[in-house]
Amino acid sequence: MTEPLEAIEFLARSPNRVAVLRAVADEPHSRRALREETAASQPTLTRILRDFEENDWIRRTDEGYTATPLGGLLADGFADLLTVVETEQHLRDVAPWLPTDELDIGLTALHDAMITRPTTTDPSGPLKRALELTDDARDHRILSYALNRDMVERLHAATVKGTQQFEAVVTDATIEPLRDAPALWTQFRAVADSDTVTIRVADQPVSFAMGVADDTVYFLLRDDGEVLRALVESDDERVLRWAHDTFERYWETASPLDV
Repeated sequence: MTEPLEAIEFLARSPNRVAVLRAVADEPHSRRALREETAASQPTLTRILRDFEENDWIRRTDEGYTATPLGGLLADGFADLLTVVETEQHLRDVAPWLPTDELDIGLTALHDAMITRPTTTDPSGPLKRALELTDDARDHRILSYALNRDMVERLHAATVKGTQQFEAVVTDATIEPLRDAPALWTQFRAVADSDTVTIRVADQPVSFAMGVADDTVYFLLRDDGEVLRALVESDDERVLRWAHDTFERYWETASPLDV
């Protein structure tokens, strides 16, 4: 195998090859341990070990089979490639609505993100999930260009009647529709006047809706027609750090809300 793609194809054609290489890269394994861990047949495992030894990816030691430095390098690289491909497949249906222009930490940080999509039986599933995340949060931040009735009502319950610390950066366009609904505007003003709440108005466009409920970051993804398409949530430390940094960047230039 002289070409890089040949090596990738060689490994990718067999899950057993990948499993064996990753196993021996973590720690030495006996032949028996490899059979138990990978469920590969004896002839299959024999061929894999022979091929790996010929390529100088593994070697036999007193402790069992272990990866060579080249084998370890290949195992790490292939694991990274798998993560990239898995992330692409995981985010494929929602990627068009993610704030990728702002998200400068790499999409692989969302590899394990939970995605809630509308369904026929539960078309408001994404919003319901967002409300679940925020209902019990002790600390809640929002950076958004939209606030709907349900969110305002939950914020009212959590801040005016509860103990939630709430900070928000919103736009003028976020607030104006609330003024046209007297009951909703009364609730929003009560939220804004709460001792545990600070709301600012952004002096620049906000093109996405993001929240941080305690240690969970959530994105409410809407299409160009403002239809809610998905909720993406993550507790990855990279995403959480990015979310707070991004919020602070908008917060620093925003103006206090004057209701």
